[in-house]
Amino acid sequence: AMPVGIHGIQCQVLVPVAMVSFPVSPAPSTVASTSVGSETGSEGMISRQSSELVSETDGTPASPEQRDVAANLTGGSGIFGCVWDLSQRSKGCRHVQEMLQSCGDLERSQLSLELKGHVWQAARSACANYVLQKFIQVLRPQACQFIIDELLQQKNEVTDLARHQYGCRILQRLLENCHVEQMEPVVKLLLSEAMTLVRHSYGTFVMQVIFDFGTEEQREQLGITLLEALKSSSQDENCAQVLSKALQHAPQKETLATAMVPHLPQLARGRHSHHTVLPVLQLLPEAELNRAMTLLSQKATKLWASRYGRLVVKAIPSLYLQCCSLTRREAAVSSRN
Repeated sequence: AMPVGIHGIQCQVLVPVAMVSFPVSPAPSTVASTSVGSETGSEGMISRQSSELVSETDGTPASPEQRDVAANLTGGSGIFGCVWDLSQRSKGCRHVQEMLQSCGDLERSQLSLELKGHVWQAARSACANYVLQKFIQVLRPQACQFIIDELLQQKNEVTDLARHQYGCRILQRLLENCHVEQMEPVVKLLLSEAMTLVRHSYGTFVMQVIFDFGTEEQREQLGITLLEALKSSSQDENCAQVLSKALQHAPQKETLATAMVPHLPQLARGRHSHHTVLPVLQLLPEAELNRAMTLLSQKATKLWASRYGRLVVKAIPSLYLQCCSLTRREAAVSSRN
C-alpha cells in the first residue's frame, strides 16, 4: 500500500474486510478487493458488511484516525460497517451525513440498521445526534420505527431526553417526520410531564412541535396544561414560546387568549413573550379587547422604556401616539415617578 498524506499526516490506505460489491470493472491492484462470504442483493449490494477495518499492510486493527481516512478514500461504500464508529467523531459524522444525502432509500435503510442498539447513546452524543437526525429526515417514516422502539425501551427516560441539549432535537425530528400513530406512545409520555417541559429551556422546543404536528386531542391536552401554567408561569420565557404556538393551533385558543389578558403588560416586556401580545388581541372578543387595551394603555410609558415593550407599542397605533413624543430615557424616568 502506498502512504497517503492527509493534513500533513502519512497514512496507509485502509479498506473494509468486506467491501460493497458493484457490477463494475475490477479495482486497481493497489486496493484489496476481498469479499469474504458476501451475498449480493438485487441491486448489486451486499446485504451484510463487516464492521472491522484493518490495515492493508499488516492486518492490525485500524485506529479512529485511520478509519476516517478509509471512509474518505473509499467513497460511499466506505461507510458500510463503519456508521456508528464514524458518527461519534466530528469529521466522521459530517461524512456520514453527506453520504446519506446522496444514497438511495435501500442504502439508507441498510446503513440505519448499524445504529441499532446505539440510539440512546447517539441521541445524547455531541456528534452522533446529527447523524441520527439526518437518518430520521431522509428515511421513510416506517424505517424509523426501530428508533422509536428503542427509545420506548426506557420509557422513564423519554422526558429526560426532551430536557437534554441534544436529545430534544431527536424528539423534534421524530415528531416532524414520523406518523402521528407511530409517535403516540412518545407524545403520551411527554404530555404526562407537560407542566415542567413547557418551562424547560430545551423541553419547550419539543412541546412547540407537538402543536405543529400533533393530533387535535394532543393539542387540546397541551392547551389545558398551558391554562394551568398561566397561573404561576405567566412571565416564564420558555413557557411563552409554547404559548405562541398554542395561540395558532390550540383548539381552545380563544379561551387561552382571554386568560392571558391580565398578564399582557408583563408579557409585552419579555424577549419571547412580547410575540404573544398581538395574537392575543386578534383573538379577543370586543369586551375583552377593550379591557386589554386599557391595561396596556396604563402601562404604555413603562413599555416604551423597555426594549421589547417598545416593539409592542410601535405595533399598536393608539399606544404609539401616546408615547411617540417621549424619548426612551424620559419614558424610563416618567415610569418610575
